[in-house]
Amino acid sequence: MSDALIEAEALLEQLPDAVSRRTLGERLGKAIQELSNASHQMQRMTALIKTAELIDFGKQPHQSETLDEMIDCAQMVGKALEKAEDAEALREAVFEYSNDLKQAVATLERSIRENLRTFGNERFQPLIGLGELLTSMNVSNDLGSRLIACGNQGMSVSNASSAPQLHAEITAVLGDYDLLHAERARVIGEDEVGDFINALADKRATLAMVTPKVREWLTDHDVLDRLGITIR
Repeated sequence: MSDALIEAEALLEQLPDAVSRRTLGERLGKAIQELSNASHQMQRMTALIKTAELIDFGKQPHQSETLDEMIDCAQMVGKALEKAEDAEALREAVFEYSNDLKQAVATLERSIRENLRTFGNERFQPLIGLGELLTSMNVSNDLGSRLIACGNQGMSVSNASSAPQLHAEITAVLGDYDLLHAERARVIGEDEVGDFINALADKRATLAMVTPKVREWLTDHDVLDRLGITIR
């Protein structure tokens, strides 16, 4: 056998491995491109998990299922990418990342934003009425107007442009909420009117607390007809 034939035979034997390496290299290049936003996606997932913790998202079965699905999918994709040793395994792992994981993240974010709208209305809407009430009392340091502003901000937080921004805004407004309520409890005082206003803010006011002094104050400040009655 001539030297040329020997060399050709050797090259043919190496060809399958060479093709495999080239195929893997091409797939790796595509994978790098498709995974270029992985850092952004990780920030998004982290922000959503932290937001869920802040608003107690996950207590309802359907919420818990949506949250677990995203976490499980992320773990599965991570393991698949780590263990991929050939072009096909890498292709499947990248497909799961580009489709399954992105869909799971989008579903969780949509669910959290929907829950935030309910959370915002329940937690922050009462601040607006309370702020208007305290503004009519001429409470110092513009406490009433700051309560109104906090209430409006809390009710609109679900409109944040991104998951990290969503987390940043809900963290900030919840911090303001706690500080303002502490100030409200401190400023209004400990007399009958103060007790009633504090109880009203905490949703524990009762008709028994409407003493003659409290009724007189409500009448003087023209808020008597703005209060409603609910049965516990």
